[in-house]
Amino acid sequence: MGMRKKLSVFISFDIEGISGISSWRELKKDSPSLLNAKLRATEEINAAIRGIKKSQYDINEIVVCDSHAEGENLVIDRLERDVYLTRGSPRKYYMIEGIDEHFNIIFFIGYHAMAGTKGAGMAHTYSSSTIYSIRINGIHVGETEINAAMAGHYGVPLGFVSGDDMLIKEIRKFFGSGIETVITKYGISQFAAKCRHPLDVQQEIERKAEKAVRNIGNLKPFSFDYPINAEFEVMSSLIGDVIEPIPGLKRISARKFTYKAKDILTFYCILRLICSLARSIQ
Repeated sequence: MGMRKKLSVFISFDIEGISGISSWRELKKDSPSLLNAKLRATEEINAAIRGIKKSQYDINEIVVCDSHAEGENLVIDRLERDVYLTRGSPRKYYMIEGIDEHFNIIFFIGYHAMAGTKGAGMAHTYSSSTIYSIRINGIHVGETEINAAMAGHYGVPLGFVSGDDMLIKEIRKFFGSGIETVITKYGISQFAAKCRHPLDVQQEIERKAEKAVRNIGNLKPFSFDYPINAEFEVMSSLIGDVIEPIPGLKRISARKFTYKAKDILTFYCILRLICSLARSIQ
């Protein structure tokens, strides 16, 4: 009998796609709903960890990257043991900080659909106040596609995604049917959803996480063709005025810019810079 394979898993977490949340009002610092949201989010991460540990692999490392807002959402002493939590900001690669070639698979938990998706709860792309839309090589993309390409740059395939039904439709369009998915709620509007019971969601996450790990051999890393030809449309002409001096960024209208990046890492840094500069006027 041969030795069991060692497994390293990267989990990128966002909060909009967890069960039981329908509005950013629930996530404000003074909201009475905030602690419950954080605890539910932590339990969805725990469900994924339990599923991962049920697989046929010996666990080398599980890293959870807390990637909503300032990265201070998950309750670390409520997490399953033997994991690492990346939290706080700033970080160079934000939602994907720490990804490299030693990981075998990446999970996206609590994710949401891209900006402009009708009926998708709290849909946005990196910054709801800054980015109206992003195209890469002529195709509209959101956080899921960008982060999957970041992992793909290091040869790490996307294996699991959870979020609302509109996000899962987006996943199927971009990545096909090979990725395990969990629908946490059904979108009604930007701030309304038909939510599944959290315990039902957690049970499905645990089951699908185990399946995702067992399916690693059939997964392929996602990537865009290089160089990347990107188009950014920002929310206002004032944001356009602020970001226009960024080297390499070409302004083609009041709110639209193009940028050619040699790879996804360079593109990501420009995206982060755009969002950071825009915050100075918000």
